[in-house]
Amino acid sequence: MPVRRGRAAAASQQATAPSQPAPSKSAPSKSAPSKSAQHADGGPGRGTFVSLPGRRRRGGHIPTDALTVREMLGLDAMKGARIIAGSGGLDRLVRRMNVMTVPNIVRWTKRDEFLLTTGYPLPRQAEDFCSLIEQLAANGLAGIGVKLDEYLGAVPATAVHLADAAAFPVIVIPATSPLDDVLSQTFETIVNRQATALARRQQIHDAFLRVALTGGGLARLADELAAVLPGADVVICDPAGYPLAATTRPGSTGAGVWLADGRVEAGRLTAGVHEDPQAGLHWAAAVIRAGDMQYGYVLAVGGAAGLPAVSGLAVEQAALVAALEVTRDLAVLAVEQQFASNTLHDLVTGTAADSGHALVRARRFGWDLQRPLAVLVARHSGTDGGDESSSQQEAAALRMAETWASAIRDRDPDAAAAGFATELVAIVGAADAAVIARKAKAELNAATGHSYCVGVSRAASVPKDIPRLYEEARVALNVGVRLSGAGHVTIFSELGLYRLISNVGQGELRAFVTDTLGPLLDLPEPSRSDLLKSLSVLSSTRFNVAESARILHYHYNTMRYRVTKLERMLGPFADESTAQLRIGVALQILRMYEISGDTRGALA
Repeated sequence: MPVRRGRAAAASQQATAPSQPAPSKSAPSKSAPSKSAQHADGGPGRGTFVSLPGRRRRGGHIPTDALTVREMLGLDAMKGARIIAGSGGLDRLVRRMNVMTVPNIVRWTKRDEFLLTTGYPLPRQAEDFCSLIEQLAANGLAGIGVKLDEYLGAVPATAVHLADAAAFPVIVIPATSPLDDVLSQTFETIVNRQATALARRQQIHDAFLRVALTGGGLARLADELAAVLPGADVVICDPAGYPLAATTRPGSTGAGVWLADGRVEAGRLTAGVHEDPQAGLHWAAAVIRAGDMQYGYVLAVGGAAGLPAVSGLAVEQAALVAALEVTRDLAVLAVEQQFASNTLHDLVTGTAADSGHALVRARRFGWDLQRPLAVLVARHSGTDGGDESSSQQEAAALRMAETWASAIRDRDPDAAAAGFATELVAIVGAADAAVIARKAKAELNAATGHSYCVGVSRAASVPKDIPRLYEEARVALNVGVRLSGAGHVTIFSELGLYRLISNVGQGELRAFVTDTLGPLLDLPEPSRSDLLKSLSVLSSTRFNVAESARILHYHYNTMRYRVTKLERMLGPFADESTAQLRIGVALQILRMYEISGDTRGALA
């Protein structure tokens, strides 16, 4: 993990000597747009919290490598100084000092810089003075200190009003305070703070580096971050907000951050340091990222007292280590899952050259196959991949398979569970197979956001029957999707007639439906759907015309007319039990395949 010294060292060097503007004979600089403002150097988490010009900086977000204008006023060299404008900007940060020696100073100023000047180089006209204040505020300067003299006896009132509106501090330095004393004391304070900040950053780096090198895991990383940020709750979560590791304060509720289901409110986890004054919360977050993959977030939450100034840096460093831990875990998990998947695939498909060898491998995984068994097959109903990259899809598949295996083994520690290319498969104890299937489905739905269907086979007592159980579970899964849609658990032994239908080829089913209901299916809409509904109700009432009329809210004679019309198309069935059976089976096939529109096309 790289040591982040470059930017802090550069800041320290800038603080060792005043920045002197280069002499210039050019005309005064053009006025910069007042609404433009440079962005702060560095991203979130580097101790940089820069407000837009005219905004008050929150005092709880003062980094350790700078001081505020308010603190600068407390230096001995600034004794007797008066702030005459911009008191709302006293929390602006001072990282650099500059001395104004020429009128066109703006081009050489930098953000977070405090400008010292005498009256000599300042504009004499109020309009020009206002333009200077406007440009300095737009450049993000911390403020300006003026030593009044015979060249400038007072700051123009319009400039004072403009500085107040922009919260840009204008300070009058007493004649008895030499500017070099102000420079030296300010530089000394900044350099000392930057040295302390560098030492603190090195401590944080060393602490997290030990976790990375020793493979301490996310739990230890959370503990280390909590130690770096005393009084903070630390959570490391996945992209959906489900905690992977956490270290919390006793009695902490995490109000405003935790959702009711125990997840983190991931929608608020933008990188940086944030504050919610109404909830009395401060939090710092960083994204766990490796290349184009986002694995989650590192979050530190403090109460009304706020977070230490190094919180942004600390969570960012922790996110780097978390990325290493997560990618390493995924690599190991991928290998383990591949071996488990290969072994389970050999068992359920019966493709292993030596079934005894497959059973030996199964025992090494801790799978107990010498008991009554059932097979579960799960599949989600969503689209695969979407706009995700191949690496993102692979990571998602690994997490999905691990969630499935963990959910299965939580209920049956001796179960075999793994993921195939398009399915999740498990071999469990037959006694609790249905219960395990429902609980595992619920955990998958919650963890992935997909709606899963699960098929459950019948029971068998010998391992050689596992391939048959696997096929039964797949049949139950497919029939369940056609009958009930996504999100259901279907048990093969409860399929009834559909067990037989599922074993018949598509061509034969299509021919049977066409031979039985062809004339009815050829009708145009809405007549087709209307008569199909009437026929379905008749079949459900064992072709009792009076009962069917009551269910459909028809007059008895209307129902008799419909029966006559159906018999003209399909042949006599009112008193023919064989014909009624054929019609009932054909209707069940229609329901199983959820046919609408072109029946023959749907069955093809």
